[in-house]
Amino acid sequence: MIDLHTHSTCSDGTLSPAELVREAKKSGLTHLSLTDHDTAQGVVEARAEAGAQGLSFIGGLEISAEYQPGTLHVLGYGFEENDAALGERLEYVRRCRAERNPKIAENLRRLGMDVDIKEVKAISGHGLVGRPHFAKVLLDKGYVPSLQEAFDKYLAKGRPAYVNKVRLSPAESLSAIRKAGGVAVLAHPLQLKAGRDGELEAVVRSLVDLGLQGMECYYRNHSAQDTEALLALARRYGLLATGGSDFHGANRPGIRLGAGEGALRVPLECWEQLAQITRRN
Repeated sequence: MIDLHTHSTCSDGTLSPAELVREAKKSGLTHLSLTDHDTAQGVVEARAEAGAQGLSFIGGLEISAEYQPGTLHVLGYGFEENDAALGERLEYVRRCRAERNPKIAENLRRLGMDVDIKEVKAISGHGLVGRPHFAKVLLDKGYVPSLQEAFDKYLAKGRPAYVNKVRLSPAESLSAIRKAGGVAVLAHPLQLKAGRDGELEAVVRSLVDLGLQGMECYYRNHSAQDTEALLALARRYGLLATGGSDFHGANRPGIRLGAGEGALRVPLECWEQLAQITRRN
């Protein structure tokens, strides 16, 4: 079993990097990548635990890029983790995120909810603070009956507590990963919300021109038809196919490592081709 898209407490997951690896082993995984948002902070810990547990491991991360109307995330694999230029870009994004979070707390207080940024940071375990941590505070304080309700009512894009975050451009995201020796992969392409005929292909083509090398064809909630269509698109543009669950632990109940919402199965060839490219880079 293979999972190339997971998150830990270093971003918005609920398991530490080592706990994530142990849970992966318990779940029957044999190959794993940690892809936290805008940071590779947990990769060293996860790699060490993977070695102890006998799991094959590739270091990764996930960068949010500027895009409308949906979301464009770029996964990076096998990059030089101490690369100065990549580190500077990620630090810039994290700094902007830190400036955004108090504004979300202020919006929630304006809506009549007693939310202090200090308690949100405590919930995060002092990793990167994100909207799932705000959702957990709202749930714990009884303002919402579920984490999903917190997003649907207050925290999702367009809802009253939402604050837009600073993102790198697609070109910057792809370039930062490639220049650090990594492999740049488009995450969950259906979340681009490119609905009209040919629109998704047009976006992918433009990203290929900017240096895109792969696409996440296998994803936690893709139907068989979704997967086949994305595999065909990847073949047309010579893209590596990857896949993963987008596991966040308790922050996204119902998503299992390696299995997503139940039907996810990432072929071994995805891992083998990715490992081959990262070695070559």
